[in-house]
Amino acid sequence: MTLREKQRRRLRRRIAAYVGVTAAWATSVWLSTVLEPPDWLHLPVLFMHLVSLVVGLGAVLMIEWHALLWATGWGRVRELRQADRTLILPIWVGLGGLLLSGALLQPHLDHPWTIVKLVAVLVLSLNGVALTRWTRDLSRLPSKARFAALPKSARIAFMTSAIVSQIAWWTAVLIGMVNSTT
Repeated sequence: MTLREKQRRRLRRRIAAYVGVTAAWATSVWLSTVLEPPDWLHLPVLFMHLVSLVVGLGAVLMIEWHALLWATGWGRVRELRQADRTLILPIWVGLGGLLLSGALLQPHLDHPWTIVKLVAVLVLSLNGVALTRWTRDLSRLPSKARFAALPKSARIAFMTSAIVSQIAWWTAVLIGMVNSTT
């Protein structure tokens, strides 16, 4: 297989992942409008939502902690790669749990803040797909590669993705917390 064919295949996979994540998000939002779960299910589903949040966001925070350590010279890219390989599954499991439980929690789609939260979840999901490119790029670096040695454009893109991730996750968390108390 030529390099060009490999690049096309990676691009097709990435597009399929973007479409899949968007479809899962849209399905969750749609299901929230057509499902009417019984009242007794609310507490178990809320628990599932919180567990999924802890699993997904916790894994994201650990990977981004390793990224911060690498970026500041306190860690190695090898450690970041290991954290990413180890924690990628909990991130996607957590996100899937959030989408499933979120559909059953019947969000108030008529509230503007709920829409902001849902958009934040879509952004963090799409950003997660975009970050898979970083995983591939990081795997090609020598195990002792320094963040400061990367091209400036790569460092900016890396930091921008991490910032977008944190803003989207915490926006969703804070809005969810406020919505649950009102």
